[in-house]
Amino acid sequence: MKRSVKSINMLPAFQMKTAVALAGAALMNLGLSAAVRADDLAVWDDQTYEGQSAVIEQLNKEFEAAHPGVTIKRTARTFDDMKLTLKLAVSAGNGPVVTKVNQGAGDMGAMVKEGLLLPVDDYIKKYSWDKRQSDSVLARDRWDGPKFGVGKTYGISGLAEIVGLYYNKKILDDAGIAPPKTFEELLADLDKLKEKGVAPFMMGSAKQHLALHMIGAIDQAHIDAGNRAELDDLIYGRGGSWNTKGNIESAKLVQKWAQGGYFYPGFEGISGDDAVQLFISGQGAFLISGTWYFGDMQHNQDIGFMAIPAPKGITKPLSVGGVDLAWAITSLAKDQKTQDLAGEYIDYMVSEKAAEAWANASYLPATSLAADAKPKLTPLLSSGIEMWKTLNANDALGHYPDWSSPTMLKTIDDNTPLLLSGKITPEAFVDAMDKDYQAYLKGQK
Repeated sequence: MKRSVKSINMLPAFQMKTAVALAGAALMNLGLSAAVRADDLAVWDDQTYEGQSAVIEQLNKEFEAAHPGVTIKRTARTFDDMKLTLKLAVSAGNGPVVTKVNQGAGDMGAMVKEGLLLPVDDYIKKYSWDKRQSDSVLARDRWDGPKFGVGKTYGISGLAEIVGLYYNKKILDDAGIAPPKTFEELLADLDKLKEKGVAPFMMGSAKQHLALHMIGAIDQAHIDAGNRAELDDLIYGRGGSWNTKGNIESAKLVQKWAQGGYFYPGFEGISGDDAVQLFISGQGAFLISGTWYFGDMQHNQDIGFMAIPAPKGITKPLSVGGVDLAWAITSLAKDQKTQDLAGEYIDYMVSEKAAEAWANASYLPATSLAADAKPKLTPLLSSGIEMWKTLNANDALGHYPDWSSPTMLKTIDDNTPLLLSGKITPEAFVDAMDKDYQAYLKGQK
């Protein structure tokens, strides 16, 4: 559930609807079918950051060079733009053949339900993708009707994601504190930084999802991997309730930080991306977000990355994360030739060679690197790789809360500003999440 915001070829939703219609009309006027030719592969991705986009462009050129006559028609959209336009465009018959799609009920589940995505199980077998990525990772792309995590597989991801704690070593050194080893130490560090007039946390809540990641990451750092069944049941739609003591306590803490001066001043008017840039420029001590910012963060050598420190007594804490949006094949791939070309393209995007390209750009690949690969690892990426190994060894990779229902992301985004401003209580915030979830469950029966 990466939340990117920089835009390439971005159109507002209403303009996108018009563009989709006009594109279809233009094709008809030219006497062409709206279906995409097998040698023109329309691809949508969400790699809109400069560093990410450069890797995609490189991989696309390599794929084209290896497939004479094939042209990749690339469209890059932000996460939020993709949510608004993808399903509409595929439904209209003018969208991509290959696309990135957010896992969870809101996007992938809804598109599978309407027959807009094709299963990729044959390509998993053909290209042995299950040897490159674990079954638990692939399970996040499986749907059997309304059931999440089981059934046919509808995608595979190229990048791993971990939501963790970024810290500025220079700011911590100047304040006389070390990166925290426990959650209790983190709380004490925040107080020390605040007393010294330093913004303990960088935050931006005007756009994107930093507050969501903060609440989810804190809650899941308090869950030991051995007790993860309750969270798994929630995410995979098997039942349960978001109205737990842990969720309420996490919401209370974040509200306290927001109202107690622990966030960068004016955070309510700052977007998530702008908050990241302020952090990179040294304006805050800590920031909670994901590994998808490694490419940007590497420009400040003082920045380090670690898991959210666990409270005492938790030995294998969960970390929110998983993989980035999955590569998937849409229903616009009408014939076998187009489907096979799409499968071949996705195979290249999750190959060991692609993994090395991502690593060289300081991003965390989901596919393991080849034994003879020699990527230029930055300290940030080395930290991320070690964390990824540990999380997988401990079965401690957590979940994005918004995967649990088609409307959960909107529910959380609508209510986090109210929570941070004190207009609703932590109990009301969690209650809104649970009402959303229970309504979703009821609709599945």
